[in-house]
Amino acid sequence: MQESLKKLNVEFNEAKRAQAKLTLDNLIQSAEQIVTGGDVGNFDARSLSRVSGYSLGLLVKRLGKIENIFLYAIAKLRSKKIQSIASRLAEYDVNSDARSIVEAFVPLAFDEIKHTNPSVIRYYENRAVKRADEWSHVFAYTDEIIEPLRSIISQNRSGTFRSIEDHELPYIARAFFLFIERPFVEGDPIAGTELHRQMAVDALLRLIAVNREID
Repeated sequence: MQESLKKLNVEFNEAKRAQAKLTLDNLIQSAEQIVTGGDVGNFDARSLSRVSGYSLGLLVKRLGKIENIFLYAIAKLRSKKIQSIASRLAEYDVNSDARSIVEAFVPLAFDEIKHTNPSVIRYYENRAVKRADEWSHVFAYTDEIIEPLRSIISQNRSGTFRSIEDHELPYIARAFFLFIERPFVEGDPIAGTELHRQMAVDALLRLIAVNREID
């Protein structure tokens, strides 16, 4: 998460004193509360001042661009969801076949993602595109699933995962979230349905499984 935010130039004025660090922590918690509410119309200084109890002047002095704190809060909450998905992925039996793992993984990912208001993700992406020096920086959040994915593929003894090179993994991680997350974010009526589940399962298997597991 921190690396993704760094690439998007999301930074705060350095907090050198304990009180300043406490203030920043409180502001982050307040921003998370606002983000969890899901109304992007509240992603502004006045709402943050009202929820946090800090003055508008202090917010500007402490945060620079006010949107920094909301981008940070969105990234933090999104990171928690991805880490939850990734940790569950790492728990699967190394002898389970690829289809069993993918079919268990997809609905788990749905459950984590569907509770986030799509407009919140669109807010993040709209601003990330304007801030990023490279397109890859916009989608760096999916990198959090690379290590658990690499681990389960390398340890699996079922013979149902194909050999995947390290340079492929970032794009496989992005593709995972393309098929799982984008229908929710884009407001597609199929989001979360059985049709979406089957589409995601089939797509993920084509990415990581040997041919006999795809049919």
